Amino acid sequence: MTSIEQRRAIAVEQQQRVVRTSAPAYVQACPGAGKTRVIVERHLTRPIYGARRGRALVSFTNVACAEIQQRCTEKARGDLLRFPHFVGTVDTFLWRYLVRPFIEPDRRRHRIDSWDRINAVVTVPARPHDHKIRLSDFQFRHDLNTGRCIAQIQQSNRVYPVLNRLKAEGLVQQAEAEAVRLRTEYARDDGYVTGHEIRVLARYYLRTRYVDVVSLLRTRFDEIIIDEAQDCSNLDLAILAEVRDAAIPLLFIGDPDQAIYEFRGAEPDCVRAFGATLAEQIKLTGNWRSTSAICQTAATLRPKWLARPADDPVGDHHCDGNGILLLRASNAVEVDAAVTTFIAQSRNLEIPADQQLILAHAGRRLPKGSAGSTQPPASPIAARVAWAAAVLSDSHPQRVRDTAYDILERALITYWYSGTDGATIDVLCDRNGLDRAAFRRLAARAGCALPGVSQGTFAEWCKEANAVFKQFPPNPGQRRASQGGRLVAGAAKDKSPRNVAAVSAGGGGEIRASVIHQVKGEEADAVLVVVPDEDRTTATVDAWTSGEHPPEIAENLRVLYVAVSRARRLLALALPNSVFETVQDHLKAEGIPTRTAAT
Repeated sequence: MTSIEQRRAIAVEQQQRVVRTSAPAYVQACPGAGKTRVIVERHLTRPIYGARRGRALVSFTNVACAEIQQRCTEKARGDLLRFPHFVGTVDTFLWRYLVRPFIEPDRRRHRIDSWDRINAVVTVPARPHDHKIRLSDFQFRHDLNTGRCIAQIQQSNRVYPVLNRLKAEGLVQQAEAEAVRLRTEYARDDGYVTGHEIRVLARYYLRTRYVDVVSLLRTRFDEIIIDEAQDCSNLDLAILAEVRDAAIPLLFIGDPDQAIYEFRGAEPDCVRAFGATLAEQIKLTGNWRSTSAICQTAATLRPKWLARPADDPVGDHHCDGNGILLLRASNAVEVDAAVTTFIAQSRNLEIPADQQLILAHAGRRLPKGSAGSTQPPASPIAARVAWAAAVLSDSHPQRVRDTAYDILERALITYWYSGTDGATIDVLCDRNGLDRAAFRRLAARAGCALPGVSQGTFAEWCKEANAVFKQFPPNPGQRRASQGGRLVAGAAKDKSPRNVAAVSAGGGGEIRASVIHQVKGEEADAVLVVVPDEDRTTATVDAWTSGEHPPEIAENLRVLYVAVSRARRLLALALPNSVFETVQDHLKAEGIPTRTAAT
């Protein structure tokens, strides 16, 4: 039997091969393979050929980019984060090097990271009341052949109620068509572009200004590293194919088994096919994160046609004997009991609360009191401001607090000026002669002065909040433009402000609960995955146990794969009774140790 030292040596050699190998290359990295560390080491050690040329390290999330930046800083190599190098998101890279330099002089383009920056809302006429859904709650796809834009409503916790009403009234297609029309109008008439529009423009300029685009990239970058490559959409791959064919070296690194954005056009088979076109193929199979049982469980979630040995556990917890904890959870009461058992088991292993993580595919499936804390309500504005007030008074991640400040800025400027939809805060400040930084500080002070959300009715809260806004005019002695910007409680007037805001209390040291899509790339010592008791669960488990993954089920299993592979020491599955024995028998048949609440 190969010793752990030998297995670790193999894993390290795989990593070093990635560091040494010249691009173009495709690296398939298993969960916990240390790919970020490898990317940084490559950046630290590989030379750059040519004056004023650098390396581009491109990822899909700010979290991944921040990790790369932190590791470079720890090595005292801040120079690798500055010109001529680039470390940032795909959106920023495409905008900066494939779009902005080639925008026609007579065209205006304003890059925004979300349609919420201009408070864009889709209105679907209906009786007795119109339906409203935020433009940011639609996912847009680009047909590579026709150039046609296609919209689809993203199923999230905040969208669930209005989506159900649209389905019941047969208005989903009308809502999606209106989203395309509104997006086109904002992009064409006002020049606003989000990530989708940036990609469309990047492909357009590659086709119409090919020599100029390629020349810019060749003279600036010695190689381009694409991290989290499994998140590439078909449009991303079409752009990268043009870059590859221009002989610009690409290092394409990711794990197609973790492709969970198929609704955005990220298809794992297409990612694999693109990777296969690159000269070198490298696999990272050493898992420095998880126990053997967790690695084995993750392997069972791969489709039969892609079956391969479980990733090799080579980290500190490689020989931990904790079996997979299986808990029955067919209703809310049983889910709460499962959480209690999970916490107790974590404490037995001396795992602190901040290293315990509860995950579900959708926010509404998380334990009561934990859902809704990271995403503001879709509407109305009063509920969004209440959410912001709750976030700023509790302990929440900085990205969530930044969203709260954005909401407060818009609410305050709307209170004083009205008619602010369709423009960013920057544009509105410029239009009204306001200093942008000063207004941000004013909105922050107003947010801190807002009433708490734990007492009284929402009608009372709105009345107090309006009184607070009145105390913070953008200019001394200013009068309001109209009464249209007031916060109105509406039908929720008798409800609790916190319930309307749909935000749970924060608090340092509490166990974190999150939807799976929001934690990709993260890890925790103990993870509880809540599998819901719903129609698709049986089909998902049948596909899991058979290894046959039909297209309509495959992404559900990849989402579950991502959730399972976040765990380092303890993995717990909260399962409805309808599939409990099926999963238990399957894991046992695969030789994976399991235990229940009673064992």
